[in-house]
Amino acid sequence: MSGRRAVTRMVVTAGLVLLGAQLLAPHLPYPQILVASALWYCALAVLLWSAIQILSVRFGRKPALGVVALALALPVLLTAIRPAPPLALRLPCPRNWGWLPTWLLRSSPLGSLSFEVGEARVKLCYGQPAARGRRMLGGSRIPYGRLWRTGANEPTTLITTAALEVAGIAVPPGRTALYTIPGPESWELILTAATSQWGIESEFTTAVRSRELGRAILPSERGEYVERLSWSHEPATRGNSDLTDLVLSWETTRLRIPLRAALR
Repeated sequence: MSGRRAVTRMVVTAGLVLLGAQLLAPHLPYPQILVASALWYCALAVLLWSAIQILSVRFGRKPALGVVALALALPVLLTAIRPAPPLALRLPCPRNWGWLPTWLLRSSPLGSLSFEVGEARVKLCYGQPAARGRRMLGGSRIPYGRLWRTGANEPTTLITTAALEVAGIAVPPGRTALYTIPGPESWELILTAATSQWGIESEFTTAVRSRELGRAILPSERGEYVERLSWSHEPATRGNSDLTDLVLSWETTRLRIPLRAALR
């Protein structure tokens, strides 16, 4: 009985550490993310060990190891595979597991936005950095005139089931990475079919550039202050589902990216 209670206490404690670290991560600076990630993995190891002990009593050692291994691998597999767009829309946002930062907790949590443009079903996956009292857009971290991943972590990625026109640029079904070059009054939008790179600007290599779909210049707007980067969509024309504006909001900046169903 005492052994069971000890295992139960370990499971509860590990679960609380896992949950608490994930909830705290968006509020931590990057150096503390490393510490929180180490604690998270220690708690995960304890939880997995406890699960093996519990399942082994009921099903035996090998089945228990198999179940735990599958539970551990499944989240990675579901976000690493590159299925056809209709299935990709139903799965969690993709992660580029070949890059070390993917395995850490994130101070910029992964966000997503799903909507429709005509017959196309669309999903946008993006990191959500926060200002935290700093000037981001036009500051030292995201200076004007420099390439930006338009989010954090992996590049901001658009997944669509049908062809679109994004700011006049033809975008085929599948995945497209969205980069920008911010400016005080207008931004340059850059779309590329390369999406497996890490989002950091130094990884916008010649290979990534060679897969560009096009570029466009868009005006920026001013609005109320937004602490954490977010994306939304708004009908561009009332009653016309073929036209939609994809809207970036961060600090006092708004950027509208027009989307429309591709002409047949």
